[in-house]
Amino acid sequence: MTILVNGRAQALSELQTLADLLLTLNPQRPFAVSRNEESIPREDYGDCCISPGDRIDIVHPTAGG
Repeated sequence: MTILVNGRAQALSELQTLADLLLTLNPQRPFAVSRNEESIPREDYGDCCISPGDRIDIVHPTAGG
């Protein structure tokens, strides 16, 4: 199965949850995640199943002004 993570194709060997994907990718904290342009609360990562073709965006806050 192939999904997009931050615009890049990512091959997954099997269906996973968002929590599984984040454990594999190990993004630097803090971060926020969206699936198909819908923000996913941290407490829902384990229940959010990833499907072929999903678009996952992992974003990091930046300071500025």
